[in-house]
Amino acid sequence: MFRVRYLALLGIALAIAPVCMVAQAAQPGRSADGAKVMKGDPLHVFSESVQVLSANVTKSVVQILTSGFTLSGENQKTDTAYLAPEHGIGSGVILSPDGFIVTNAHVVQGARRIRVRLQGLEKQPSPALLEPVGPIEATLVGLDRQTDLAVLKIEMSNLPALQFANSNDLKQGEIVFAFGSPLGLENSVTMGVISSTARQIDPDNPAVYIQTDAPINPGNSGGPLVDVDGRVVGINTFIISQSGGNEGLGFAIPSDEVRNIFEQIRTEGH
Repeated sequence: MFRVRYLALLGIALAIAPVCMVAQAAQPGRSADGAKVMKGDPLHVFSESVQVLSANVTKSVVQILTSGFTLSGENQKTDTAYLAPEHGIGSGVILSPDGFIVTNAHVVQGARRIRVRLQGLEKQPSPALLEPVGPIEATLVGLDRQTDLAVLKIEMSNLPALQFANSNDLKQGEIVFAFGSPLGLENSVTMGVISSTARQIDPDNPAVYIQTDAPINPGNSGGPLVDVDGRVVGINTFIISQSGGNEGLGFAIPSDEVRNIFEQIRTEGH
């Protein structure tokens, strides 16, 4: 009886095997279809949208390199001081195809030399030199210390420029992205929301700022804060932190104010 049952089970197994093989052969097709469905879900769509936005905005974000001198008094035994070299790194954004760039005034204030590094430019050979191009020399057109904004000019044309959004239309909770070079790390992007659309930091100062929890660190100064359409809603300018790093309290100058100051400096020089 055992042998009969064994043979019967063997026959059933042999009969089922082709069906299993067919099912396994069909599995890759179902997996591919499943992958297509997965890529169409909201999370994948959102991820791909952020990738496209980042690729477009990054082309207009520059790293700003400054150099100059500062007074140094390392010798505490005397009251004398001496000039020491000083270097700084910040961020900026191209706002016109003919080479006008906006950044923070504190990024370039006192600098003897200002250079900007455009994303991807150093990887593209110059037609004349057939070798990568380094940072571009920039001219300070003008700055406004009160609003902490400055305008630079580089001698290039047909540059990718970002458009302004209306900062008065911002809503609390709206998703935004901060671009720049935090701690010198070029070409970085972080994501967050609008924490407050009009935050007054100093009761004695009427200036208001956009507050965001998008991670902002030293080096992000002058970089753009953009909306989901890739438009500039503000210029990142400072953080409030007890540790010196990001604690979710970042502030940007509203785009309506940036547009006003940018146009005045570009046309009038002040």
